[in-house]
Amino acid sequence: MCAIDECEPWEVYSREARIARKDRSCTECHRQIRRGEPYEYATGKLYGETRWDVYVLCQHCDAATAWIITMCDGWPYEALGSELREHYLSGYSSIYLARLAAGVRLGWLDGRMPVPDADAASADAKRLLERQVA
Repeated sequence: MCAIDECEPWEVYSREARIARKDRSCTECHRQIRRGEPYEYATGKLYGETRWDVYVLCQHCDAATAWIITMCDGWPYEALGSELREHYLSGYSSIYLARLAAGVRLGWLDGRMPVPDADAASADAKRLLERQVA
């Protein structure tokens, strides 16, 4: 079910929080990250690849990754929205997960939606995992 199981591992990987000095586009939801807004910058090289990949995540998508990281121990970049939707449709239904998937799909209404709480996202995923085990 999880696409993370089929992903190649990173040979080199770096991730850091930054403040936008110019407008950028989020890799996940494609909304415009405005100058002065915080975002996550990730770069790396996959095993066996020669090119370096660069990913930019708005603060909304960065917080939403907490759900998928808790559930799957990672996520494939450029697939956050589809992974959240797939998990929701495959039985991990919660209103919190539905809101995260919709937020990514809608581009967080150009940033007008509140930034999700990463701790709450992680807690929701843990609750769903525990319910599945029980």
